[in-house]
Amino acid sequence: MSDAPAPPPEEPKMEIHKPKPIHSWREFLKEYAIIVLGVLTALGLEQVVEAVHDRSRITQARENIRTEIGNDVGLMVTRDKINGCISSRLDEVDNLIRASAAGKLPAGPIWIGIPFIGAMANSQYSSATQSGAVSLMPSQEQAGYARIYAEFEQYHQSELREESAWGDLRTLGNHPTNSPVLDWQLRSAVQEARTARFRMESAERSLRRDASSLGITVNNVRALRLQSVCIPLATPRADAENRLVKGVAEDDRLDAP
Repeated sequence: MSDAPAPPPEEPKMEIHKPKPIHSWREFLKEYAIIVLGVLTALGLEQVVEAVHDRSRITQARENIRTEIGNDVGLMVTRDKINGCISSRLDEVDNLIRASAAGKLPAGPIWIGIPFIGAMANSQYSSATQSGAVSLMPSQEQAGYARIYAEFEQYHQSELREESAWGDLRTLGNHPTNSPVLDWQLRSAVQEARTARFRMESAERSLRRDASSLGITVNNVRALRLQSVCIPLATPRADAENRLVKGVAEDDRLDAP
């Protein structure tokens, strides 16, 4: 008996199929058409998937933007409810400034207050713009949104100027000693407050028209509680603050400077 090791098993040979030779132009064109059709089909399916994705992005971005616009315009409509109080208070402040200039400022309490200021938002539009979703929308729709948010920015700038002006006017509550400089500052603040209010009212009307033209529904119109600017001028500060914070949790109370 031989002790020689058995030969290792042969590995299976890989069969390589040679491409069939093309014998005619007809067969060549047939193979070529199959390859081209496959590539075009793959590209077409990719474009279909991308188009479906883009439509989904546009739909979601449009819904978010329109809701944001509706809410912002709703805050303006809310503010519009107290414009009568604002106008009356500025007339009263005008009289106080004249009295102060004549040395006849009332000795009793003076409550000036502050107009309602809404927290305008633009995060949805900014996000959709940065992600490129807005650029996929029809050009007329893009232009409409751009115009509306530009008007929002103008409204916000007027809010800031109004807030600063009313901060100056509230110094009357401290019965300051009259001087030519103080008189000029107060008169200037009244004019700034009136100008800011006019610009805000004009912007609100324009924005309501623009939103309506795009079929946007105004949302978030609030039923305001008592506003500080509507409290009678001769109300002591402590009483006015108690009326404003009635029913509001202690931690949520704000005291305007």
